[in-house]
Amino acid sequence: MSVIQIRGEQLKERIQKIMLESDEPPRVPFGNRTKFFNSHKRCIVCGGERTVDIQTRLVERLYGHHVRYFPYPLVAWVHQKCHAEVHDPDNPKTKYLIQYEEGDSQRYYEQRKQRSSGKNTSEALGV
Repeated sequence: MSVIQIRGEQLKERIQKIMLESDEPPRVPFGNRTKFFNSHKRCIVCGGERTVDIQTRLVERLYGHHVRYFPYPLVAWVHQKCHAEVHDPDNPKTKYLIQYEEGDSQRYYEQRKQRSSGKNTSEALGV
């Protein structure tokens, strides 16, 4: 994680306001087939919005969690601490947020890497 040091209360407040008010949807990194389970402004696990870290006074972002990778990516936005709940096998309230098989993420990122290097899908899949 990168850290940016900001000096001056007014600048901190302006940056915070810009980050909180941003209505721009997140970029889709792997083509335009990615679907989103929820808004990038609210965590699917706890229902909370992005928060402000009291110590740094910076907005804590939501992270994209892949609910599934195939046939098209499905992403849910979650807080970092809520992401641990998603991967807790004993938590029944978040089991629906994992709809992929073991190895799917590795296959997905390998295909993404192949596409970004200019190879087409059939080459990426070894067909």
